[in-house]
Amino acid sequence: MDAPYQAAPDIHVLPTNLPLPGAGVVLPVNAYVLTAEEPVLIDTGIGIDGDQFLDAVGSIVDLQALRWIWLTHDDADHTGSIQRVMDAAPNARLVTNAFSALRMATWWPVPFDRVHAIRPGDRLSVGDRTLRAVPPPLFDNPLSIGLLDEATGSFFSVDSFGALLPEAVQDAADVPHETLAGGMLAWSLADSPWAHLVDRPRFDQVLDGVRRLQPSRILSSHLPAANGTSIEHFLEVLASVPDAEPAVAPSHEEFGHMLAAMAAAQGQPDLVGAE
Repeated sequence: MDAPYQAAPDIHVLPTNLPLPGAGVVLPVNAYVLTAEEPVLIDTGIGIDGDQFLDAVGSIVDLQALRWIWLTHDDADHTGSIQRVMDAAPNARLVTNAFSALRMATWWPVPFDRVHAIRPGDRLSVGDRTLRAVPPPLFDNPLSIGLLDEATGSFFSVDSFGALLPEAVQDAADVPHETLAGGMLAWSLADSPWAHLVDRPRFDQVLDGVRRLQPSRILSSHLPAANGTSIEHFLEVLASVPDAEPAVAPSHEEFGHMLAAMAAAQGQPDLVGAE
């Protein structure tokens, strides 16, 4: 896990940047703390961060004072410390899609009495502001629910607007436009392969819905904080996804090369033996 940083006075980013072996790029994986009157943790990182993640959250907000854990969806890179955080923050309620809560109950004892089920369009008061549940325009999990802070215009967009980047940074504006657009397209193609099947007019309507939100900043699970970045540039990239060449997963041989590159970077023996 990398050092937390602030994207705004009330938003702390808890980042991990995962190198994609053999590709020369990193994938940001972010959780967030929103220091509202009733503090909100948005997602819980990846499991291997463990103690570091809890320490990072605790350095920003007293875990006894944490009131809400907004889980955007139940994928592994968002649920890594969910059980540990729920145990350490007894006054927090879990905000998520009802089906996400039910699915997670297959691998940890979800305390259903602490679950606040939400669906797109719902609003949640967190004391000094209201959070609106907003579906992201692209996603890899149909249960995904992002959120808009109606007081500040901050849009937590789940996996949408993520990007594969040449290096870790703390502000998307520090990435050259063409590099950012290319990395965002590559991520979108891999993360949302169904986009090639969309009805274009209806997809355009979805993108118009994001445009109407008029977000002041984009806070993706897989992109450095985007303050002041043009939402139009981001939407242009997403609009190009259905017509772009589909992503292809690595073959077994290519996967072996990736593992060899990872082992070399870590100074370790081969991660898999020869077949």
